[in-house]
Amino acid sequence: MKILVTGFDPFGDDKINPAIEAVKRLPDEIAGAQIVKLEIPTKFNVSADVVKDAIAKEKPDYVLSIGQAGGRFELTPERVAINLDDGRIQDNGRVSAT
Repeated sequence: MKILVTGFDPFGDDKINPAIEAVKRLPDEIAGAQIVKLEIPTKFNVSADVVKDAIAKEKPDYVLSIGQAGGRFELTPERVAINLDDGRIQDNGRVSAT
């Protein structure tokens, strides 16, 4: 089994993104499953293609995306991604959401 685990690079005024830092610390294998780690650039017009390319290359059985949610202090599963290309700040390429 292969699992692709993703996290975004730091964005906004943050120097680190705890999500990708957690992903980087994962072992390369868990219970026999290969763990493939991917840092996603925080750029509206690039990030989805980076993930699609990784899925095409790695052919994972599962994809787990880890994210940072400001103001939250616990793990909170997100059932539906509602902020695709809808950010309140510019991305790392200084592009505003469409």
